[in-house]
Amino acid sequence: MTGIELLVGGWFASPVIKRVLEKAMKYVGGNYKLNKNTEELIDTLTGKLALCQETVKVAERRMINSEHLAVWLNKLKRVVYDAEDVLDDMETKSIKDQVEGKNKVRQYASSSLCGITNMILPGDLSKRLKKVVDKLTKLSAENQYFLNLVNTNIMDESNDLELSHPRETRSRQSEEVKLYARQQEYLDLILDMISHPETVSSKKKEQEAESSKKKEENYNNRDLLFVIPIVGMGGVGKTALAQAVYNKLEVQQTFETNAWISVSYNLNIKLVMLKLIKSLRPDLVLDLLTLEDISKILFFIINGKRFLVVLDDMCEKIENQWDDLYETLSVCGPGSVVLITTQNRAFANRVGTFSPLVLDILEPEILWELLKNIVFGDMDISEEKRKNLEHIGKQISDKLHGLPLAAKIIGKLLRDKINEKNWRTISRNEWWNMPEGRSQILPSVAIGYQHLDLCLRQYFAYCSVFPRNSLIDKDRLVQMWIAQNFIHHNSNDVRKMEDIGREWFDKLVEMSFFQLAGDYNGYVIPNLMHDLAVIVSSDDCFYLTDRSNEIREGVRHLSVDTQNLNVLQQIPERNHIHSFFYFGFPHVDGMLSTINKILCNMKSLRVLDLSYLHMDAKDANTRKGIQNFQGVLDLSFFNFETKEPPKAIQNLTHLRFLDLSSTGIAELSHSFLNDHYHLQSLHIRQPKSTWEFQFVKLPRSINKLINLRHLNADEDTIAQISGIGQLVYLQELDEYRVSEKEGHKITELKNLRELSGCLAIRNCENVRSKEEAEQARLGDKENLNSVKLYWGEERRGSNIMDKEILDGLKPHEGVTELEIFFYKGISFPDWMTDSSLLLNLQTIRLESCTNLQALPPLGQLPSLKCLELSHLDSVILIDHCLYGSNERAFPALTHFTCDFLKSCGEWTQPTNVSSFFPRLSTLQIDHNDALRKVPFHCFSASLTALMLNGCDNLNSLAVSLHHLTSLNLLYIHDYSVSISLNTNALMLLEDLVLEDCPGLSIEGDLQSLTKLKRLEIRSCPKLMSNSMHDITNKQKGKNLEVNQVKGLRSLSDLTIDQSLLHNDYHSILGRLPSLRFLLCQGSEQGQFKMDQTLWFQELTSLQELTFLNCQFTQLPSSLVTLPSLRKVKLTSCYSLESLPENGMPASLWELALDRCSQNLVQCCQPGGEYWQIIASVPVIRIDGKVIGRPQSSAGTSQGMATFHRKFWLI
Repeated sequence: MTGIELLVGGWFASPVIKRVLEKAMKYVGGNYKLNKNTEELIDTLTGKLALCQETVKVAERRMINSEHLAVWLNKLKRVVYDAEDVLDDMETKSIKDQVEGKNKVRQYASSSLCGITNMILPGDLSKRLKKVVDKLTKLSAENQYFLNLVNTNIMDESNDLELSHPRETRSRQSEEVKLYARQQEYLDLILDMISHPETVSSKKKEQEAESSKKKEENYNNRDLLFVIPIVGMGGVGKTALAQAVYNKLEVQQTFETNAWISVSYNLNIKLVMLKLIKSLRPDLVLDLLTLEDISKILFFIINGKRFLVVLDDMCEKIENQWDDLYETLSVCGPGSVVLITTQNRAFANRVGTFSPLVLDILEPEILWELLKNIVFGDMDISEEKRKNLEHIGKQISDKLHGLPLAAKIIGKLLRDKINEKNWRTISRNEWWNMPEGRSQILPSVAIGYQHLDLCLRQYFAYCSVFPRNSLIDKDRLVQMWIAQNFIHHNSNDVRKMEDIGREWFDKLVEMSFFQLAGDYNGYVIPNLMHDLAVIVSSDDCFYLTDRSNEIREGVRHLSVDTQNLNVLQQIPERNHIHSFFYFGFPHVDGMLSTINKILCNMKSLRVLDLSYLHMDAKDANTRKGIQNFQGVLDLSFFNFETKEPPKAIQNLTHLRFLDLSSTGIAELSHSFLNDHYHLQSLHIRQPKSTWEFQFVKLPRSINKLINLRHLNADEDTIAQISGIGQLVYLQELDEYRVSEKEGHKITELKNLRELSGCLAIRNCENVRSKEEAEQARLGDKENLNSVKLYWGEERRGSNIMDKEILDGLKPHEGVTELEIFFYKGISFPDWMTDSSLLLNLQTIRLESCTNLQALPPLGQLPSLKCLELSHLDSVILIDHCLYGSNERAFPALTHFTCDFLKSCGEWTQPTNVSSFFPRLSTLQIDHNDALRKVPFHCFSASLTALMLNGCDNLNSLAVSLHHLTSLNLLYIHDYSVSISLNTNALMLLEDLVLEDCPGLSIEGDLQSLTKLKRLEIRSCPKLMSNSMHDITNKQKGKNLEVNQVKGLRSLSDLTIDQSLLHNDYHSILGRLPSLRFLLCQGSEQGQFKMDQTLWFQELTSLQELTFLNCQFTQLPSSLVTLPSLRKVKLTSCYSLESLPENGMPASLWELALDRCSQNLVQCCQPGGEYWQIIASVPVIRIDGKVIGRPQSSAGTSQGMATFHRKFWLI
């Protein structure tokens, strides 16, 4: 360890010594009967450790630069780790002895070792214990010298680090700091590019025309895909800006598909494409394919689609392969965008659509304003105190090198220590004076790390085992921390270790050591922070690549990121490794046997992650045979038959965390996990295909993993486990299938008190009695928040036992979600009618309870927000039985769904309540054929969304709609009753969908709906009432521009059919200045009238125009004038024979013809009659096939054509 690492506090020894002492003390307290020699060794071990602990504690709190001390600490660390391994072996032996002695499971779990009374160590273990004690005794002889050193060699009292401690955290992460001025400017610019890419295209052409040195490129291809580079040094906010773009709602809605890829330095083009495919199609398993195969698959996923791809932190290796990657991506739809963040200005200049967006360091005043915003925010603080603090803060701000990331780190540190003394301590920290070149660590980053709690330093430093820009799953990382015994649990603390770990993780996020990934699907470590983690953990952690140096002797956590077998075979024997990660993504012949050999020597492993290792049992000829395979339904065909994981794992008895997910394994042998009594987390979930089950065959001994806390596997895999109730610490069980077989009964749930999250119990009909159901002890499982109960779907008639069984399955009162399916009782048990037992319920779903006659009084539940009633065939009334007896019925309900209540004739108005659905905002009534009456007026003030489908007997609808003046969304489908909608009562509507309503008409002026954004009208032939006809007749003969002054000015999405197309729809709709998407469907009109053509001319914002199943013979001639039109799609327009002679708009990027007349198709081919009209359109698609593209494009190669015939993506 160098002086720099020691200064930063990279050793984190105290937590290690503390946990070893705790383990050793278990053997001293009289709970074990040890032989005299062993007892003396344990006594000596605890005494010497306690002696050294004080020196270590002081050293960790002081900034001491002593190489002599560093050597001593390193030696001590190794001995402490060796002691931990020995004690772990002792614990393994004690557990195994009890398991094999057939004692009860709960007596031999690791947290209950007190039950052991006799323990004899085998000779080799006894020798190892003595060797450790001898080494520790020798080191402790020097302890007093170093204790004196650390107590006297204190540079300054002000540098005594005041460590932060965990505080009460919020479930929701704090908001990110707002973008600073330059970032906001660029954000607006990028959003403008995305919204108006045709402007970018023209700028690009102008710039390239000015530079004779630029190579010639096909403009049509380049106009399809825009590359926007963001350039700047680490910490200036490139990723933050890219995130702001990516997560804008309008951006998400603009593109058909989006993907965020964090590009680590070790990735090549193949791996980038794989990550891109996995982001877009996570169901595909393609890791065993060649680059050519992967390129073809990516082609079919993105071909013709407008996408946004963010490539965050582009590295040199990928930059060198950019042209190949660009060629693959260029089969996209028009207006696609690749947003790149990089530190390489030359690369950005080469690939950008136009000049890169450069983020420089911030000016001092801007950075100071950013820092003040982070520190003070809306804090209530006296003016005098703030003035004094700002004086110190300005001095600190001037030392931050203009980096926003540095401001975030130090700002959050200052915010937690809001007093002058602490601020001065930070201001005077010697790291600010560290000479450039002596350390690779940014001073602000080092100071932020110094002020972390000691355990937090350890948690974070461990993360150096992950590659740069790795996507980190919070819960999975916490499980690894627990596996390494990093997290200590006080017996008085009601929280689980996982809860503690999550709180510490959130603290690291708050301090900017982690940040949310661009797509919010996990976390990443900023590069500056990752550099810090690598340095402070350099003695413990090692990341092996093709370019790495020799693995150091003391390394405990090893990551391997290479496909080079020669590098792997040079890994020396290390029996003290605690973590092994393999990140060498693709399969290489001989890799499995090499990994197996490496693992044979790692007897002390706690964490093993092989999720990137694919265990292919097929040879090269099998893979080659894929190329000739016909009729494959899904690309998951590439999941080859697999074999077991490396056999060496079965001897790694110290394992706490094992990840074999996505490896393709099909079976774990009978003896595979026989002695893995310490195992806490087992991840074996395999990706599912659409044509085969991907469950893993488990050994019968799986129920002996008595310390297992997390089992990540699919439902079919878990269903195999007999006696799952022995896994008393299990925390997740998404689904349990009840059977009458021993080991699969409902009683297995009895001791699983740690279950959390969601529990679905299937086949409840196999429970024999209420008493047996009660033995599941659902009421004791206080960590569950969701319970779903399923009876058999195929059962007929009533079953009186269902009520008894449900009575015994009463969940804990803290449950927030309850769902019941296929229940055959005619009523519910008492606990479902007692609101005091269901105070926290927020969601209830009752589905296919076909015999249920009486609904429980759910209106009494104070927290209920969502209620779904579906297929309740015997319910005839919604009345006071549902409302309950309280004065307020459904006080918190916001969403109510009634589907397929075929016998329910009336929804009555309550008479004994003062408040009825006061917060109901969304009501959905679907196929309730008998329903005649709904008290709409009772919730008229709150209802914002109403969806009605197949409710013909609901005669009061027209009158009721007059009361629903707050509606934002109205959806009416399959309603044959004559009804008139009065637009004057629907002035707040934003979405209006009317479909298959033959008796529907509109009363009033449709153009009065000024907030309307989406309008869909299908199969409503009587849409226009007499009053609408009157309005239209009055407007006839007037100047069109005058008629269109009003219009639906907010409408952006319009779908209309013949009910409007056959009438003067331009008069009905008026001017539509915001319309972006227009679908015209089912018109029998032969030609467009002049006033209709002029109306089209006014659609200046229209981007996409679709004609579906229309019979006209020509398109409106005014299309050529539309400045924003990008896509025209003609589907099943068999009568259309020509295109407008005056051409198509210059903005058009795609023309698609599907199932159109053969004459039109022929005329649109290269050399055809209309080719000159459409030749400038970048993408011309006929029946799904792109025509007229250059041969250099990946989309027209012979290989692609062949591949397209062989594989279907579904």
